[in-house]
Amino acid sequence: MFEGLRLNIGLQYARFHFRKRRDPVVRFTEAVDRARKALVLFPETVTDSESIQSVMKYLGRRFGAGSVMVLAREDLAVSLKANFNGKMITYSPQEINHWHIPRGELLRKMKSSTFDIALDLNVNLALASAFICRESNAPLRVGFAKPNGDHFYNFVVQTRMTTNTPVAYKNLLKCLDMF
Repeated sequence: MFEGLRLNIGLQYARFHFRKRRDPVVRFTEAVDRARKALVLFPETVTDSESIQSVMKYLGRRFGAGSVMVLAREDLAVSLKANFNGKMITYSPQEINHWHIPRGELLRKMKSSTFDIALDLNVNLALASAFICRESNAPLRVGFAKPNGDHFYNFVVQTRMTTNTPVAYKNLLKCLDMF
């Protein structure tokens, strides 16, 4: 009942928090090609692990396994650890406040590195992941088209079928391959 209200309050806070930050002009063709370190925000709900695995393999090949850092919830990271040899930061649900905003200690973990590109793999809005994506200060922040997504991403992938996650991930990889 109060979930929508909590999300709206979190969105208002995020807008206020990022109100003075302006993105520099980015040439996407050069930004994706020159990107060397990637932050990947693992989806908060995994419905198709096979598609996620293919995305992670692609990113490992594209950026090099040592150059990809994945941020994932502890309970979901278990499925990823078996097939991923890059850096991983895990967090617990207690590191996200009631308004779906990451707490300071989680942001400090993420800010221990700098990134050239941040990819949010959540097809639907997950405010905590979107907030971290924006807070990463990566010049290129990639996410799927979703309501209120323009506040967090500067490169948005539009998919026709948001309920079909394998298609959405294939479209994401096709977009990244164009650059």
